[in-house]
Amino acid sequence: MKILVICQHYWPENFRITEICEDLVSRGHEVTALVGLPNYPTGIVPKEYKKFQNRRQERNGVKIRRCFEIGRKPSKIGLAINYVSYMTSASVKALLMKRDYDVIYAYSTSPVLMSLPASLLRCFTKKKLMIYVLDIWPACLAAMNVKENSLFYRCMTHVSKWVYQKADVLIYSSKRFQKYLLDVHHLHVGDDQYMPQFADDIFDGELPQKELSSEINLIFAGNIGKVQAVEVLIEAAQLLKDEPIRWHIVGEGSNYETCIQLAKDLQVDHVVTFYGRRPLSDMPSFYAMADAMLVSMRNDVSVNDTLPGKVQSYMAAGKPVLGSIAGETPYIIEKANCGYCAPAEDAEAFAKVVRQFISDPERNVMGDRGRDYYQAHFTKKDHMDKLEEMLTSLAGGR
Repeated sequence: MKILVICQHYWPENFRITEICEDLVSRGHEVTALVGLPNYPTGIVPKEYKKFQNRRQERNGVKIRRCFEIGRKPSKIGLAINYVSYMTSASVKALLMKRDYDVIYAYSTSPVLMSLPASLLRCFTKKKLMIYVLDIWPACLAAMNVKENSLFYRCMTHVSKWVYQKADVLIYSSKRFQKYLLDVHHLHVGDDQYMPQFADDIFDGELPQKELSSEINLIFAGNIGKVQAVEVLIEAAQLLKDEPIRWHIVGEGSNYETCIQLAKDLQVDHVVTFYGRRPLSDMPSFYAMADAMLVSMRNDVSVNDTLPGKVQSYMAAGKPVLGSIAGETPYIIEKANCGYCAPAEDAEAFAKVVRQFISDPERNVMGDRGRDYYQAHFTKKDHMDKLEEMLTSLAGGR
């Protein structure tokens, strides 16, 4: 089977679409990935990708075709320029490239414009299209403080519906998306189209030996933007500054400097350590240090409906999960019995959750429960088996 994959992000950016493509190749399929220029999350395009360099690459059997895009900037206009530049160049390239593939697979994170080239291609070819919805649109606009009654929101509602409607199969990563797609876009997606994310391979195995410590080490790993509301964790650190707790923030993003300044202002920079962005290969050592892993998000309908991919990584690594988050994540954490969650954007409530975790005599087995739940519901093999089966069916059994 020959598969055309469309996604703005790809290696060396840390997105699971890279693993998906490479796994499909290992299963005997031919994969071409139509992607953008690496610049997430810093917005800086590496010099080796400038001036039309490395537009055609091959890595682990995947043929990579890179489209022009302008590096992302933290402002709304800067982000919009980034998104539109990829959408435009990918649409042109998709229509002009050789159509020797059997099926199209769009890996749809934010924004929905990322998948517009795939839907456009579906209009001009007889190739079937599958879209994997990881962020639901236009609900994600609410997290950016765009009002539902605004002209832009209404316009993006129509665009989102059009993109989703063009899919022959629409699969989704969070069960809460099912109701939204029906209520807002009048699209019925069955239970069999639910396909949760899996953890990176590096976390689905044994971690380095944890060093003994008299302190509790809590670690947040991932993007640090406005949506992630990492400020809540820092505010909780201030409330718990007299407890033997060390807070470790690993990652980068638009709110990184703001969080560093907040830690200084609250005088907790001696217990909150910022590490910046680290390569994926460094992460097992951070996970090994952790007594619990942290996840935080704004209290917003689009965020609440999403199950952040880091949750699966935390569970696969066998680490308890503490969250300042609403919606799908608390549901999963409760089902797995692998941690505690407080309401989103409530530092006092999260501080209570941390205290509850520290005093829980069963906290040392929470991680094992999380790993067991991951193995039962979120493994990469199950995800890829189902994806391969559905793509093969769309391609006509090739």
